[in-house]
Amino acid sequence: MRFSPTFQVLAAALLVEGSPVVQELDRRQVTSLVNAATSAIGSVIASAVTTQFTSITATSSATSDSSSATSSAATSATSSAVSSSSAAATSSQSPSPTIVTPTSGPKPTLIKPSGGIGFNETPTYLVKSDFDYQSLNLGLHQELIELDLFHHGLATFSSAQFQEAGLGPEEQYLLQFMAEQEEGHAQLVANMMGFEGNWTGPEPSYQCQYNYPNFTSVRDFIEFSRQITRFGESGTIGFLGHMDAQDSASLINDAIQTEGRQQMIFRQFSGLFPMPFWFTTSITQSMQWTLLAPYIASCPASSPGVAWTAFPTLEIDNNPYWPDLNNQAAISKNESTVTYPGRQVNFTWHAAGEKTGWNASYETVTYATGEPKYVAWISQLNTTYTPLTVNNGSNNTGYTIQPFESVYGAGTTPLLNGTVYCLITDEAIPVTPYNLSLIEGHVLAGPALYNIG
Repeated sequence: MRFSPTFQVLAAALLVEGSPVVQELDRRQVTSLVNAATSAIGSVIASAVTTQFTSITATSSATSDSSSATSSAATSATSSAVSSSSAAATSSQSPSPTIVTPTSGPKPTLIKPSGGIGFNETPTYLVKSDFDYQSLNLGLHQELIELDLFHHGLATFSSAQFQEAGLGPEEQYLLQFMAEQEEGHAQLVANMMGFEGNWTGPEPSYQCQYNYPNFTSVRDFIEFSRQITRFGESGTIGFLGHMDAQDSASLINDAIQTEGRQQMIFRQFSGLFPMPFWFTTSITQSMQWTLLAPYIASCPASSPGVAWTAFPTLEIDNNPYWPDLNNQAAISKNESTVTYPGRQVNFTWHAAGEKTGWNASYETVTYATGEPKYVAWISQLNTTYTPLTVNNGSNNTGYTIQPFESVYGAGTTPLLNGTVYCLITDEAIPVTPYNLSLIEGHVLAGPALYNIG
């Protein structure tokens, strides 16, 4: 009988371990195996096999005479075959098997490309600069007005009035849950600013009083909520990449993703297409503060001041109003745009120096040194300028023509869709979302929210 080199190694190893599998081999098989193992893997393993076999035969010596006779006869009959097999094994020119032994090498490591920031730092989730502090301070005011606004709407209108607008009990509960989300967001921001206080319940710390528009219907309330969440989302996205405390920025990013969903839901509540753009627009903190400040009536004395610029107010005189469409709430509606390229858009802008913010303690200001010449359209990844025509005899009214632009050029999605931001500027300087703050020194008024689709 011939055994392959692989089996010879395996059998020898198993015999050393006393494997019951190999113990079933009869004497002639083991004799042949010993001879083959001697040639294949050396006398050390063969000796171990012989020792193990002696132990095996000692434990089986009580077999019957008839069994011994049979075994002896079988052994005699096959002795020449065993000898032949042994001789063949020892004279074979087959190569000896290669025995692979484990070697100690480098320990496996995680696959990670070079680069990136923050991997060797212990996060503290606290502000690291005045820029961080004031960015989150603005964000806290944003969260608190949304928290109050959502409760205000639910308290102002009855369940029946909500249902008349197509918003049943399930949608009303969703609105209530949005308010609860704002409690969590406010708590997060306050913690990173080092504030202590209560951020849940009807009277959270630092809660201000607000000047809301006179809502005459649920649709009015939904539209205002859509606008508030729109510029809250855009303003926060605008500063995250510039924060010194990127660990804090990562958590704010987790919160602002929820904010974007809220804004989309308010569009659905209004029966609009939920997200008619490829990219969410970002704006600067001063632009966000300009839009937010007029609605804050008063704040507790302990509220820290906001250190961002409030630009003069800009109004769009012929801005479409979504509730006028009288759409019913829907998950999605393929609604055509309500404005279009080539449309004349009329503006009125206020002079600098008006009071704004809580207790009228802030004042609008402009740092532009030139005359109003352009309308800046901030939307998605681009800022586009169109010439501003100032009306004769007036320094604070004028018009421009709504442009047609695409995000990546001809054949791609329109640049202007959803709600975009318009400003009056004295120069048309090229900016991108990351360096958008460069435009602030040229803003005479705005931004204002312009509804397109």
